[in-house]
Order: sequence, then structure tokens, then C-alpha cells
Amino acid sequence: MRAVPDGFEMKKNYVIGITGSIGTGKSTVSKYLQNKGYRVLDADVIAKGELEDPEVAAEIAAVFGPEILTDGQVDRKKLGGLIFRDSEKRKKLNALIHPRVIKTIEEELESTEGLVFVDIPLLYEAGLEYLCDKILVVYASRRTQIARLTERDGIGEEYALLKIEAQMDIEEKKKLADFLVDNEGSPAETFAQIENILRRVNDEIRRLFPK
Repeated sequence: MRAVPDGFEMKKNYVIGITGSIGTGKSTVSKYLQNKGYRVLDADVIAKGELEDPEVAAEIAAVFGPEILTDGQVDRKKLGGLIFRDSEKRKKLNALIHPRVIKTIEEELESTEGLVFVDIPLLYEAGLEYLCDKILVVYASRRTQIARLTERDGIGEEYALLKIEAQMDIEEKKKLADFLVDNEGSPAETFAQIENILRRVNDEIRRLFPK
């Protein structure tokens, strides 16, 4: 078990963090696990919910200007255009959103027993290793990331690189992984890797939490 800050106590659970970098395919892994019946807490979904909160929207408008809102809601496309091109603005946004997201995840984990996955794109960047017993990194090469982003988001390679470089290098995350899913190949190859990890994890849980 990793070091846990004062005031944060986990119940009888086993937490696997899922991370990677933009375009590596974290959502593919998370969706597969959800379809298998596992609980997956998604930091991006939680963050999106926070952005829809009128109080949070007002705070963001105070920092980034009222033009960041469209019909009273945070315009996520405009916001993305700002933060991926300006690291200081990205830090300001993270300072507003991250504490709320982390609090929600901690509360969910405190009330969860058994195996649970937490999908956090910026897990290493935000120093959230303490939430997890093990960390699964979803890997794809930079060339693959760029190809996926340009196709998925309809953007040029330059903007795709800005998005990728706003996060910790995937090669560094790969070195830190407890489990690695190489998502360069076919879906069947990716799913086979996940199944192998699940077998290893469930064996570990049986040893830790014998009935």
C-alpha cells in the first residue's frame, strides 16, 4: 500500500489507478472493465460535472473572462484552446478543478469495498499515487497518439502535439507502471492484456482478503 496522507483512510478495498496520456486509449480500457461489471471512477467525468456547476462556471469566468462562457456554461472547446497553449492558465484551471475532483474520488473510495478502478489521466502529474494500490498505464507511441488525435478531434499535428506535451511523457509513465497495457495493436490484443492483468489482480486480492 502506498503512503496515505493524514485524514484519508480506505476501507477494505483494492484500488487500481488507470492512467496514460491523451490518445493512448484509456477510455477503451475503462469501457472494457465497465462492460465486465467492474466499478470505474472516471476523473474526466467528475471534472465535466464540476464544469457544469454554476458556481464553478462563475469562478472560471472570473479567472479567464466572461467570454469563456456560452449561454452561461463553460465552453469546453474555448477553454481547451486556452489551456493547451498556455501552461500558466492550465495551472490556474487545475487549481480550481482538481481539489473538487480529488475530494469526490476520495469520498467514493472511502465508501467502496472490493476491487475498484480509478481512471485519472493526470494521476502522476497531480501526485495521486497515494489513492492506488497499483497503477495501470495504457501505452501508445507518440506517433500513434498524434495520428489518433488528428483523426478523433479533427485537429492539426501542431495542436495535437501541444495537447500531448501538456502531460507527462508517456515513456516516463511507462517506466512507473505496475501494470502496462500496450494499446498499439488490435482491440483483441488489448483485451487479452487486460484479462491477464485481471487474473493477476484477483489472485492478489484473494491473498490479501481471504474469506
